Amino acid sequence: MSKIAVIGAGPAGCSAGYHLAKSGHQVTLIDKESFPREKICGDGVSLQSVQALSTMGIYPQDIKARVSEFTPINGLVLGVSNGNYHMQTTPLEGYCIPRFFFDNLLYERAINAGCIGRTQRIANIDRYHQELYSDFDFIIDARGVYTGEANAIAIRAYWIVKSEDFPEAYLSLAQIYFDRSLGIHGYGWIFPADIKAGLLKLNVGVGIWLNEYQKMNANIIKIFDQFVHRNQQTQELLTKIVSKHKPKAYPLATALKGNRVSYGKVLKIGDAANLTDPLTGEGIANAILSGLHVTQAINMSTRPDQVAENWQHLYETCFEEDIRAALRIKSFRKYSFMNNMLVWLMKRNQRFSEQVTYAIVGSVPYNEVLPSLKH
Repeated sequence: MSKIAVIGAGPAGCSAGYHLAKSGHQVTLIDKESFPREKICGDGVSLQSVQALSTMGIYPQDIKARVSEFTPINGLVLGVSNGNYHMQTTPLEGYCIPRFFFDNLLYERAINAGCIGRTQRIANIDRYHQELYSDFDFIIDARGVYTGEANAIAIRAYWIVKSEDFPEAYLSLAQIYFDRSLGIHGYGWIFPADIKAGLLKLNVGVGIWLNEYQKMNANIIKIFDQFVHRNQQTQELLTKIVSKHKPKAYPLATALKGNRVSYGKVLKIGDAANLTDPLTGEGIANAILSGLHVTQAINMSTRPDQVAENWQHLYETCFEEDIRAALRIKSFRKYSFMNNMLVWLMKRNQRFSEQVTYAIVGSVPYNEVLPSLKH
């Protein structure tokens, strides 16, 4: 068995640590912060992420029993800020959970599987090259977006409203809205994050691709405010807010074509490998699965020099086809009228509506939706 350093204890790193330790490897799980620790994000856990988490023996009912904030999500509202939208429910549930709780649960799972935890900041692997390369057979780079190629930016805020002031039909729905103020490919969201004592906590945010953001004459907070005042749903919520938190921004490393994920002993996974969904910004599912597949690459290799090649092959086999399909779908939206047309088609064709919804929540591959968009 091998001695392996996993650098970064987010979902990707914890998944790799869990599977490697379960396989009998000696794993040191290194993170720059001690757990539990805060992380800024949209808080959503998609259906695909729920399925991926089952590979670590983590199920929604177990999480719900352990955390104080947990909201089931069983449908999607997809629309544009002018009020044109479509609602589609799903038979299976995802959920919203603060990353403070979620990441800590994954970290505990990895430690209980046998990983040795270490708190250490390793911003540059090359700086620690001699120590890491002499002490470990392989180095799993799971340091997140800051070591991947950041190509999008998001911002989210928490709003608190009275649950009676929020439509009951929307209490278990994720809302996603296209808006011209966010660029061609940008979107805004409203996620129900928690309901307690008559109060509803909402995660409200926007995501923008950097190549479009750089052309805008405004900072991310101003753009967020523009979306809030243009969108009909957020306009109504503004008049009912009990309290709200200051918006916080964070970068995203969305998927790239032909990405290189292995360099000798160093194997990139999760956001470090740019595995975040290029349409929705959801990164948990591919992060978890990349931890599983990099473990398979190590376990299936008969010689150490095969590992990097096998991980690159598994990355291309397991992720590349869907990434390419997602990027092609993204290219269809290069004209703003396509967003309205997408919603129009969903309203008129139930099967198409289900396909699009299930693709967004991660239970249908994008390459199965792509043919219907071409026709």
